[in-house]
Amino acid sequence: MNGPPSGTVDPELAHALGRLPEAGTEARLEDMRLIRALRDTLAMMEALGAKLPTHPDVHVENVHVPGRTPDRTLLVRLYRPAAHHGGALLFLHGGAFVLGDVYVEEERCQHLAAGAGVLVASVDYALAPEEPFPAALEDAYCGLSWLVAEAPGLGVDRRRVAVGGSSAGAGLAAALSLMARERAGPGLAFQLLVYPMLDDRLATTSMGLAGTPLFSRAAAADAWGHYLGSSPEAGQGGPAARLGRHAHLAAPARAADLGGLPPAYVLVAELDPLRDEGIDYARKLTNAGVPCELHLFPGTYHGFDIVGSRTAVGRRALEEQTEALARALSPGAS
Repeated sequence: MNGPPSGTVDPELAHALGRLPEAGTEARLEDMRLIRALRDTLAMMEALGAKLPTHPDVHVENVHVPGRTPDRTLLVRLYRPAAHHGGALLFLHGGAFVLGDVYVEEERCQHLAAGAGVLVASVDYALAPEEPFPAALEDAYCGLSWLVAEAPGLGVDRRRVAVGGSSAGAGLAAALSLMARERAGPGLAFQLLVYPMLDDRLATTSMGLAGTPLFSRAAAADAWGHYLGSSPEAGQGGPAARLGRHAHLAAPARAADLGGLPPAYVLVAELDPLRDEGIDYARKLTNAGVPCELHLFPGTYHGFDIVGSRTAVGRRALEEQTEALARALSPGAS
């Protein structure tokens, strides 16, 4: 489907969407030529340097930490707030498993750090299709293990460490919570899941919504195909089915048991194809006895708080994420 997403789009967000270069088209990620072109665009934007947002109360630095093999290191971008209260968030950026790096959500990371008073550590995880599942997840686990191991030197209370992300990054954060539970650590205090990408089966009602240049059902199919090595359209049950007992670590919506996971905040956008899988996951968490806060933002589409970060609803969404993180990681919460 082409055109704006089904339903009524917030007027400010409609204006923001209309300013995008590919307005009126649906996102696709079907081949490597397109992926490389998009990566080059991001690299060009980052090379400008001055366009990266800054925050007067946040110190930013890049560090390299041990990777998943002895010959690899992992880039982690640290956001240290002037008023740090001892909590930390391991953050995983969006990008449909194939795009993005530690710079693409600079504004969100700085705002979360300053507003919640927590150290944010953004991980430059491996991208598909060059490095498919489980590479990104193992990178995330390495980043988390480093963060917890180095907690005293970073001024972090190990009891107040959270994971979070947006879109595919939120899906990785949910999977990381499952992996940490299965590996008996590190312990986690909270999950911050912003329009999470959780289900490779593409069978929810919201997957029928019209896409935007930011995301679509077709882009979801492309992304899962790159991440898992086969297209959701290629057979019954979705590509994660062939992973057997590891399927839930690729697509957390497949997890049969969510008991014992950390409390969660889940944000979904009304007109996002990913809407229903986020709602379903929040329901499963609640049914498993996991405290979960679910927020559905009317009139919004996938990525609205990034492209519409100056809109009223975009600002409100980021403030709610920040407040949820601050509550979860406050000194009294541990």
